[in-house]
Amino acid sequence: MLWHVRPKPWGRFGRDSQELERASGDARGMGSGRLVAVAALGAALAGCNAVSVLTPPRETEPEEFSQETALKSVNAFRAANGLGALTTEPRLVEAAEAQSKAMAAKADMDHYVDGPLPQRIKRYGYQFSTAAENIAMGQKDFDEAMVGWEKSAGHRRNLLDPKMTEAGFAAAKDKTTGRIYWTQIFGRPRVGSLDALVAADGSPVMRFGGLQIR
Repeated sequence: MLWHVRPKPWGRFGRDSQELERASGDARGMGSGRLVAVAALGAALAGCNAVSVLTPPRETEPEEFSQETALKSVNAFRAANGLGALTTEPRLVEAAEAQSKAMAAKADMDHYVDGPLPQRIKRYGYQFSTAAENIAMGQKDFDEAMVGWEKSAGHRRNLLDPKMTEAGFAAAKDKTTGRIYWTQIFGRPRVGSLDALVAADGSPVMRFGGLQIR
């Protein structure tokens, strides 16, 4: 699969999908969320390769919030920008729940912590023509996460993508730290074998917090 990446500022709400470096991003209005610093843990042994140190998954629990209220918040933001409303798609909710749980279990805010988005949403039977994902960490509720997403250029682009028609939201808590991990997944289902929204070569187009791949 050919991956096309358009780097955008991530701030405290995400990171470069290629994991090459962290962007400082636009930190204005990001609330209390923080960017997870990722460090490779390993022991360099004389005459041996570095040995990775694996940590067990953390205990997690779902963070309760209203899916209906969250959708109203997103749709109000879209309406204020002249866009149509989204509807809740249960399969995208399931995919978002799995992503938030995986991030909380590994204490890692990462789009790839549970695999690439195409694989994750297809795992729940969602055949897409286009899809996007926003993630955040540390905000006390959905409204606070929305404030940060709205003020971050790449995440705002996902929220205001006119091609999207469906969405699913989720949150999970790391029980060790109490930190909450938020996920929004947006999509438009594929109709037939091809869709007008696919790339010229027929491959679906996806976007992660402002990074576009296909």
